[in-house]
Amino acid sequence: MGVDNQEIAISDNYQQDGSVKSKSKWVKIQEVIWDGERTEEERKLVQRLDLFLLSWATYGYFIRLLDSGNITNAYVSGMKEDLKFHGNQYNLLATFFTSGYLVGQIPSQLLLTRLRPSWYLPLAEFLWTVITFCFAAVQSTKHVFALRFIIGMLESPFAVGVITLMGSWYTPRELGKRIAIFYSASYAAGMFSGYLQAGIYKGLDGHLGLPGWRWLFIFCGVISLPGPIWGLYAIPDNPYTTRARWLKVEDRSKYIARMQKIDRRAPVPLSWAKIGKVLTHWPIYVVTLMLIFHCVVTQPLNYFSVWLKSLNRFSVYQINLFPTAAQALGLVTTLAYGWVSDGLGGKRWQVMVVPATINFVGMIIVVSYPGYGATFFGYLINAASWGLWPVMYAWVNEFCHDDAEERAIVIGVAQTFGQVFIAWVPVVVLNVGKYAPRFTLGFTVMSVLSVGQFTMIWVIRYFANKDKKHEAENESADFKERGSTIDLAVDRKYVAFVDDGGRST
Repeated sequence: MGVDNQEIAISDNYQQDGSVKSKSKWVKIQEVIWDGERTEEERKLVQRLDLFLLSWATYGYFIRLLDSGNITNAYVSGMKEDLKFHGNQYNLLATFFTSGYLVGQIPSQLLLTRLRPSWYLPLAEFLWTVITFCFAAVQSTKHVFALRFIIGMLESPFAVGVITLMGSWYTPRELGKRIAIFYSASYAAGMFSGYLQAGIYKGLDGHLGLPGWRWLFIFCGVISLPGPIWGLYAIPDNPYTTRARWLKVEDRSKYIARMQKIDRRAPVPLSWAKIGKVLTHWPIYVVTLMLIFHCVVTQPLNYFSVWLKSLNRFSVYQINLFPTAAQALGLVTTLAYGWVSDGLGGKRWQVMVVPATINFVGMIIVVSYPGYGATFFGYLINAASWGLWPVMYAWVNEFCHDDAEERAIVIGVAQTFGQVFIAWVPVVVLNVGKYAPRFTLGFTVMSVLSVGQFTMIWVIRYFANKDKKHEAENESADFKERGSTIDLAVDRKYVAFVDDGGRST
């Protein structure tokens, strides 16, 4: 088992004469709101990780969600009419994207156990940027569907790859808030896309003969270009195999020591035996079921704009603008969940109960449709439930702490199956052509699944605690075995001493 992280900082808290070092007010504030007590050396190590790995990951996720999520803003800003979308074709935008995501997800995660993320992930970023530019030239819905499939496939390695990377570098008291910061980029992207499309529609619609929604894709492509360039330099791979140019040679052993203290072991080549071990352990099944529930019950926000447009009371500018309030709420609550979870010493399931409860309340409101104001509120608070995702994955990195390959496979498979259900469930129960604008069938189904999401928190807690108990029993047995071996060696020396007439050797 790993050593408590607080032990790392003990030697740095005292002067040579044994007196306690005084701390400035700023240092004390940092310890409360950031990562707790630590040595100055460790603080600098983590700051460098944040400067490179976290900055790249957060910007990369921002452009990933910007490039995949801007389709909704384009749809309500003229693309629907220009390309003659009809029936359930709006739903197919998500289906084709998710299908591509599924094709690339698990193979990409398996490749990441053998290839260096420092070149594989930037390559994927660059290619999806190229596809984003291509959206500005589409002439039919078939072109849109084809590009949605391709961009889904190219974006599939990113999120799970980043979470796996973070789990290889950050400790439990650091990980939750970093994944929350990373994930919060999705809200920032949603907000920015809305503001960007609203501004473009006002200022560039019709400029050079192009409608505003085409300019949106051009601007998104330009914004995406720095991501892969920064990634080539910033991504550090794994502490045990890193070749990062920003990482000093003498610091590599310090990063490895940080991981060894919490029993995060070096990766090993993936084998059939390892796959068999993963398939006979509970996380791959239980976490996958949890992610299926979560991915489905966080879908209502994707239909917020469709509902607003159906009311025929708002301009295109307002339809793009109003959902950004939900994104802002999601941003704040996601960061709050990560901070509180880490600040309480890695309390994962306790914090997850909050967004799970909020999700259920929001689902009940939108399915009951009590009126415009309440329904608006129900859509809005759905965003406050998305923050369960980063806390969940921080927890996964912890109960799979001793097996890097299991972490990668569990995260990849869970995310994949979550996307599988997003690919078909909305088409069946949230069909815009049949069920808009109230989506009564879909939101009823999701209310039931929301209860399932809440239940899975307790199921995971049960299995995680069972594993902890098993590990403690194994450690106790190992300790007793070592003690017995020592006692036997002492007894043998004593017998030899007596047989030798009591003479000292």
